[in-house]
Amino acid sequence: MRRISVFIVFLIACAIQAQAVPKIAVFPFQPLMDSTYNWWGDQVKVLNYQKALHGFLVADLRQDARFEVVAMANALGAQSAALAEAKAAGADFAVIGTYAELPSSIRADAQLIDVGLGDVPRGYQASATAGRWEDLSEVSQSLAGQLLSMVTGSATPRRESVSRLVLEGERAALGFPASANARLVVEVNSPSPKVSVSSGVPFKRCSVLDRSLSDGSAASQICFVADVPAGEQLVSIAQRGYYGHEESLSLSPGKVYRLVVELQPMSFQAVPGRQ
Repeated sequence: MRRISVFIVFLIACAIQAQAVPKIAVFPFQPLMDSTYNWWGDQVKVLNYQKALHGFLVADLRQDARFEVVAMANALGAQSAALAEAKAAGADFAVIGTYAELPSSIRADAQLIDVGLGDVPRGYQASATAGRWEDLSEVSQSLAGQLLSMVTGSATPRRESVSRLVLEGERAALGFPASANARLVVEVNSPSPKVSVSSGVPFKRCSVLDRSLSDGSAASQICFVADVPAGEQLVSIAQRGYYGHEESLSLSPGKVYRLVVELQPMSFQAVPGRQ
């Protein structure tokens, strides 16, 4: 069978060292209670610190020019909901938290979600207290310092994946049934990637024929294939422990394409509480 490798359509290649400015999404903190008790045992309503604390924290984080900080509108307690909104905003990290007014102090607790990892890494919690309302800015400054230290120490400024799209030839010439769909073969260097496409067509593991089409097909690459509608398609690849990959492809009907993607593994530096 004649194997055809016509040309490389495009190459999105950033060196492993290439890094973009990390983006931090900061959500308003949620109150843990709506009332407390004063020194005399009287029940009193908790002051609404949410707007002030959120504004202080965003402003304090923005003082560090190494990071992009975006203020999110919704106060979300569920990590999954915050993760989804942070992903939609293109953030690398998300900050969620709570605050409480106690009889003798105000306490705020924050969690730093690593969006690429999809979780709060071990030890990525920050806490700060103040004795009175006038000291709330000190709570914010303390939280900001702790959070920025975690972001800096995590070594997770976004690393770009490397990809190349190869047009291999006509479906019929390569031994596949004639179809108006394009055949898209995706090779990824991670152990168990999740590959999806905007049209919703499911991918399956490659056959021997799909693998044999390309001389550059490496045994270490995990290979998936799908017949997808021609036209613009957004391909997404996710793998726990790796930075994900998304790109838009323009596919012609009846053609066979191979997308080879090298995901960049996450490499966290040691920080207190993290392994």
